[in-house]
Amino acid sequence: MAAAVLDVTRVLHFPRTMRWAKDAPRLPRPLAWLLALLDGEVLPVAIGPVSAGRVTYAHRVLAPGPMEVQAAGDYLEVLRKGFVEPDRSLRRSQVQAMVRDAAASEGLVAEMSEALLEEVTDLCEWPQAFLGDFAPEYLDVPDPVLVATMVHHQRFFPLRTPEGRLAARFCAVRNGGDEAVVRRGNETVLAARLADALFFYREDQKASFSACRPELKGIAYAPRLGSLYDRTERLSRLAPALGRAAGRDELAAVLERAGELSLCDRLTALVRELPELEGTMGGVYARIGGEEDAVATAIAARVRPRGGDDELPPDDPGRLLALADRLDQLVGFLALGKAPTGSQDPFGLRRAAIGALRLWETLPDLGLTTALAAAAEGYLDLLGQDAAAAPDAVRPFLAARLMARAQEAGHDARIVQAVLASGIEYPSEVMPRIAALEQAAQGETWTRLVQAARRAKNLAVAGSTEGCEDAERDLLRDVSALEEEGGLLLARRDYLGYLRRAAELYEPLDGFFAAVMVMAEDPEVRGRRQALLHRAHKALSQVAEIAALSAAE
Repeated sequence: MAAAVLDVTRVLHFPRTMRWAKDAPRLPRPLAWLLALLDGEVLPVAIGPVSAGRVTYAHRVLAPGPMEVQAAGDYLEVLRKGFVEPDRSLRRSQVQAMVRDAAASEGLVAEMSEALLEEVTDLCEWPQAFLGDFAPEYLDVPDPVLVATMVHHQRFFPLRTPEGRLAARFCAVRNGGDEAVVRRGNETVLAARLADALFFYREDQKASFSACRPELKGIAYAPRLGSLYDRTERLSRLAPALGRAAGRDELAAVLERAGELSLCDRLTALVRELPELEGTMGGVYARIGGEEDAVATAIAARVRPRGGDDELPPDDPGRLLALADRLDQLVGFLALGKAPTGSQDPFGLRRAAIGALRLWETLPDLGLTTALAAAAEGYLDLLGQDAAAAPDAVRPFLAARLMARAQEAGHDARIVQAVLASGIEYPSEVMPRIAALEQAAQGETWTRLVQAARRAKNLAVAGSTEGCEDAERDLLRDVSALEEEGGLLLARRDYLGYLRRAAELYEPLDGFFAAVMVMAEDPEVRGRRQALLHRAHKALSQVAEIAALSAAE
């Protein structure tokens, strides 16, 4: 058993470690004590210079000093007597209930994000919620600034009135200490931060938001990729191009202006102080500067989604600008060969790709070829042939992210691969096609279709089907019917209907293979039959590469 305990310490991995003792494993912090019990017996375990005993320590303020554990089963109760709640899920529920109840006691509602709740849960061993105040004059600062200051800098929960207005109050969670002292200290620190925020907010408004854009010329985006000004130039062209490709020509002027101003908030003092407000403050300052509401909304939406679960922009201008931002990033860095390797992704390209794919799901009429060509065009002057070749690097990169997303969602890897093998010209179609194939690919009929599709693919060669006769004409008729009817089903994005209609081709294919020798000696006959199989394979592969499923059957 002692050996098993030591084995656990050897397999633990931490992102940052230190050498804390001679002949000891690397750990994030020096090891102060070691408790190792089997029932009531101390295990003969030592890690570096520290030997196991039956003594532990709990809350350093509320219960200082050693606490003896008589038996392993007593451990959790000993910790609770020492003001440490070891059950994280219970501690999380306590924080949530305490904050909610404290806010409700004053007729207010706590703004409780999941991220902040998770962080506060891990910061406190024995959580106790309390309310604090700040000067009402700070409510002149836009809500996002106040919320960011409270949440990101102080880990406070903002409070709102039942009508949704931000109150000059907050709820925080302490981990011991005198409540009055802790409250006073937190209020003092928050007041200083809000005073800075108010000062920066007022200073930023002394200059015209749009007039500062030329200053972006002095800020490099990345080596060989130009300045931030160059990037706004690309976005001001790319976003309208995506809009036109998506059938939203009327948004061209809005997208062009939003692209021009999209990075101007990088120059503001408030965003330099609170980088997480990039985009948000761009929208605020654009409105103050007299830009139309659609432009300001698009500027604010450019940074979303920031992560895999973040909300998407609320409307098409924001989605198109956000997609342009990510495609510009992907094309630029992949043109330079800066694809992520292993766990290293210094330019955030995987996150950009996932964000692009999520945005694409809301833009069903936007094709990949057109979008990537438009993004690459913006880099031709800077990168030349490297830019022209970039779409060929971006396609597989996006496909890999689609594969990962689909598998994370629980889809069969073979189904996903079959769909991706048929092409991802419209990324918004991929997930619906996967769902349709999972539903269709069942039963003996499907198994026989997969086998026939595989034979057709192996023998298929592009060519003319003119002059078909006998069994060839029967298969040609059925393939032509599938092409015609399937085209209507695909136009309606009825992928399941298409797959079910395609499954009806297995009998004509079986009959064709039974009736003729495809590899006939006569080159003309052989070419005609191979061309017919080429058409059949192409018709079968509109939703997924059905032949690729053979290994799964």
